[in-house]
Amino acid sequence: MTIFRFGDFTLAPSERLLLRAGQPVALTGKVFDLLVVLVRSKGRLVGKDELLREVWPGLVVEEVNLSVNISVLRKALADARDGNEWIETVPKRGYRFGGRVEVGEVPISEVVRPRAFPPTAAVVPQATRNSDGTGEAADAVVPSIASRHPEKANLDKKTGSMRKRGMVIALFALIAIGAGLTLRERVEPLAGGFSSVAVLPFSSDSASDDYIADGITENIINSLTLLRDLRVTPRTTTFRYRSPTVEPGKVGVDLRAAAVITGRMIRNGSKMRIQVDLVDVAREAQIWGANYEGDPGELVRLQGRIVQDLAREMKPALTREDKRLLVYRTTENPDAYRAYLQARYYWNQRSADGIKRAIEQFRRSVEIDPQFAMAYSGLADSYATLGYLSDIAPRDAFPLAKQYALKALELDPSLAEAHASLAYEKFYFEWDWPGADAEFKRAVVLNPRYPITHQWYSVYLLAMGRSNEGFQEIRAAQEYDPLSLAINTDVGFHYYYTGQYEEAIKQLQAVLDMNGNFALARIWLGRTFQQLRRYDDALSEFQQAEVAFHNWPVLIAARGSVEAASGRRQEANGAAAELESLAKNRFVTSYGVALIYAGLNEKDAAFRWLERAFDERSHWLVWLRLDPRWDNLRSDPRFSILVSRMNFPT
Repeated sequence: MTIFRFGDFTLAPSERLLLRAGQPVALTGKVFDLLVVLVRSKGRLVGKDELLREVWPGLVVEEVNLSVNISVLRKALADARDGNEWIETVPKRGYRFGGRVEVGEVPISEVVRPRAFPPTAAVVPQATRNSDGTGEAADAVVPSIASRHPEKANLDKKTGSMRKRGMVIALFALIAIGAGLTLRERVEPLAGGFSSVAVLPFSSDSASDDYIADGITENIINSLTLLRDLRVTPRTTTFRYRSPTVEPGKVGVDLRAAAVITGRMIRNGSKMRIQVDLVDVAREAQIWGANYEGDPGELVRLQGRIVQDLAREMKPALTREDKRLLVYRTTENPDAYRAYLQARYYWNQRSADGIKRAIEQFRRSVEIDPQFAMAYSGLADSYATLGYLSDIAPRDAFPLAKQYALKALELDPSLAEAHASLAYEKFYFEWDWPGADAEFKRAVVLNPRYPITHQWYSVYLLAMGRSNEGFQEIRAAQEYDPLSLAINTDVGFHYYYTGQYEEAIKQLQAVLDMNGNFALARIWLGRTFQQLRRYDDALSEFQQAEVAFHNWPVLIAARGSVEAASGRRQEANGAAAELESLAKNRFVTSYGVALIYAGLNEKDAAFRWLERAFDERSHWLVWLRLDPRWDNLRSDPRFSILVSRMNFPT
């Protein structure tokens, strides 16, 4: 038989056997096939496409499968020599097997011994499923590497006779130790299932289908979040790992996830194929995979099958309630659903332009299907966000947010997102403190692991003077989404409004260490520097934030407030004039203009603009009693009257 020797290892491809210093090394089937291809290449760069064709012939397989198996192989070889030396990564191209490889032919009896024959695990089945859930395991007919390279295993009659004797010996050895040898042996998940999972962004073979791939990912995340005792890494965190070269096992370790889900969407004419794989992080093994095929119009049903199959693989003991929650609440109309996915794609860009484009698609979705509750909830989120950012007047934004949230809840009272949006509107616009509290609590009950609800509720509690409860809620949001830039920024926001400025600086600088371009963290850091009278540092932060928020009135007002407080009256007056000029073409919050005049100690002008803010129903007024930039007005009786008009709870 033909063997390959490198270092302490002996590889016998025809016997699917790897020995290290005479002792067997157990490898899964695909890892073994991968090793054979690399070793046979003996130093030649093997492209990723070639490896995928050789190891998964006839299948369209996600590239992450290759990364996972390379990682497992490196670990298996690393005990005797640094795995990175055996297998070299050539970025964006492929892999090369390093080190000296000797090739020879020996009698099989010298290699195969009963004590040495390993109980090799092999292929993890790749199931192909249609939209109705039917299908067969694709790997059932996939030949091994050895059978596809007969020229590499040709033996003379004498060697062939010895091979037969060796196989008989091996068979008795396997029976004696009770090991099963099968090309479709499966690595089973832990008996109790997984306690945590991260769903990586699905890829697509066309940029025009990215919004569908993102929508599938988000659907899986949102659905699995409803399962009890399963911690699901939020979208805002997993989407930071969008890369064709990402290694699922490493991401799982980074995110403290026991399992990782990867996927790919492929178009083939009028057909669509969605490949989904489940990776066990601890064992560095793909334990399940399936392909789902159907027409684009069957996308909703395909997603339902994917979620149910994944849940069954990760949580074998699903309760009846778990299965009920996994019924995805969407539309049966494919055009309405595609418009919804496009809307969410734009929404997730978190820019004013993206949100406006999202509104267009959400509206198109509900025009096609007026019973689509989640699209109405998306409209509520969009208008609430535009109102919060002061991109449009509060009276033009928040009432629409309420209207759409109520419509969503009329169609589906169990939508936690719609309850959270309604609470947000009651808090920031209606100033209905008990109503907002009730809606936030209802949203938490319906989906206790939805981090945005905890984030928004924490802000409400802080504004109500319940800072300790608010801090507990922002910590809960942080626990569910530890890498969220917005949530981590709001931790600093809490420190700022409770006067813990040094802690705020540490927290906000930590956010900027994660992403130096996150403008909201720079805005709150600038405001913190202002309270410490580090005015130049504050202006520097605002200047950097303006790269992302060019001509944003809220940021111009923040800059003008610092300029006024630092005695730069000419610059502060210029900022006020800039805002009044912008107001001719867009909405400018009067709260911000009032801040500049307060900093200039022009109290009468500040109160005139605050009155206008009340007329606008400015949502910034919920911070009237906590915002430290009003400190020089607090002794004025007019300020106490304004605070009393907010009817804050005592």
